[in-house]
Amino acid sequence: MSRMDAFPLRQPGTFTLGCNYWASHAGTRMWTDWREDVVDADLARLAAAGLQTLRVFPLWSDFQPLTAVRGGHGTLREMRFGEEPLPDDELGHAGVSALMIERFAIFCALARRHRLGLIVGLITGWMSGRLYMPEALAGRLLKFGVARQMAPL
Repeated sequence: MSRMDAFPLRQPGTFTLGCNYWASHAGTRMWTDWREDVVDADLARLAAAGLQTLRVFPLWSDFQPLTAVRGGHGTLREMRFGEEPLPDDELGHAGVSALMIERFAIFCALARRHRLGLIVGLITGWMSGRLYMPEALAGRLLKFGVARQMAPL
């Protein structure tokens, strides 16, 4: 039996109990207001209550916190993390925050320790009634992977 076949959602005739998860101290700000101790305690309580699976949401704006640096006539000059240049590594080239990836890995390890399966919503740009997109794309309409300038109101 493969590891995926052991996951309860894949076993015919079984019922899996789960929920959407946001850290109790921070809600949708859990990735930027990261508190491993609180997340660990949350997961322990959920597992003790009989939950088996959590659906989690890495927010696009947290995991790819891009800022556009523009020159004359609004021409894109470069992407940065705030005022910092993107790191010259694989994650930096993709505009992905190494810190958020580290936090996500810790989250996955905590879930495993508490025997909780994960369903990951990659990448979450809309959640809880608001848009979570990188600052570099603010004011742009995303459709089919293409950013277009939104018309002013």
